[in-house]
Amino acid sequence: MAGNQLPSVNHIVQLMLENRSFDHMLGFLYASTGNVSPAGQAFEGLTGSESNTDASGNTVTVYQIDHTAPGAYFMPGADPGEGYANTNEQLFGSGKPPSPPAATNTGFVTNFADAIAYDQRSGRSAQAGTTASAIMGMFPPAALPVLSGLAAGFAVCDHWYSSVPTETFPNRAFACAATSQGHMNDATASFTVPSIFGLMTAHSLSWKIYGYDQEPLTRKNFPDTLGAPDSCFGLFADFQSDAAAGTLPQYSFLEPSWGSTGNSQHPNYDVSLGEQLIQDVYNAVRHGPGWNQTL
Repeated sequence: MAGNQLPSVNHIVQLMLENRSFDHMLGFLYASTGNVSPAGQAFEGLTGSESNTDASGNTVTVYQIDHTAPGAYFMPGADPGEGYANTNEQLFGSGKPPSPPAATNTGFVTNFADAIAYDQRSGRSAQAGTTASAIMGMFPPAALPVLSGLAAGFAVCDHWYSSVPTETFPNRAFACAATSQGHMNDATASFTVPSIFGLMTAHSLSWKIYGYDQEPLTRKNFPDTLGAPDSCFGLFADFQSDAAAGTLPQYSFLEPSWGSTGNSQHPNYDVSLGEQLIQDVYNAVRHGPGWNQTL
C-alpha cells in the first residue's frame, strides 16, 4: 500500500484459517500466463514440473485437482503429518535437517504415506482410497474462485512463511503475540506473554475477537485476553452486524468454525466451506459503510 493511503485506514480485519500450503491453494494462480501477474510481476508459482519421489523410487509430479470430481474439496483425503518433526521430513526429506539447512521440499509424498498409515491405525478420518500421491494435488484457480479472485484482484504474498514449521497454536501465538515462548506443538494452548490485544488496550485502541459459532479460542490464549471484558468478543453474526452498522473496532480478529464439519480449511475438511467464509467476510466489509477505510 502506498504510504499516502495509510492515513485512510481506520480498521484492520484479519481472518486466520488453518494450515494449507501456498502451492496447494494458489500455486497455479498464474500458470496460464507463465507465472506473471496482470501487473507484469513475476509470481513464485508452480510450473507443473515439480515432483517428489515415493518410497519405491517413482517420480510423483504435481497436478491440478479436478474440482468436479467427488471428494475434490476434501483433498488430499487425509490429514498430512503435523508437528515439527513431520514438517522437517516434508521440507528436507529427513527428520534431521542438514546444516546449513536447505529446504528441498522432497519429503511430502513419503511423509504423507506415513500419515495415511497412522490415520488408519488410529481410526482417524480419511477418504477411502487415499494414496500418497494425493499430496501432490493442487487446486486450480477455477476450484477456488473466491480466494483466487481476491489474490488476483488485490494482492498475495508469494514469499510468506509461517513463523513456526509446526501446528496451529504456536503459529497463532506468533500471530497475536510474536512468540510461541519456545513451544513447538499444540500441547500448549495458553501463553504467558502480552498479546497485541493487551497492547492495543494500553494505547486506547479498540479491538474485538470474533469466534464463528462459539466463544473464540483466542480468548483463553493470553492473560490480557482472558481478563478482557465480554464486549471484546463476539460471534461471526456480530461481525456482520458491526460491519453493516459501521461499528467495527480498529482491529478485528476472526476465527473460523472448528472441527471436521467447520470452515477452517484444515485438511482433510471441506475447503469449499472456507471459500464461503472468505466470501462472507469480504461481503460484510465491502457492503458496510466503512469499506473504504478498512484493510
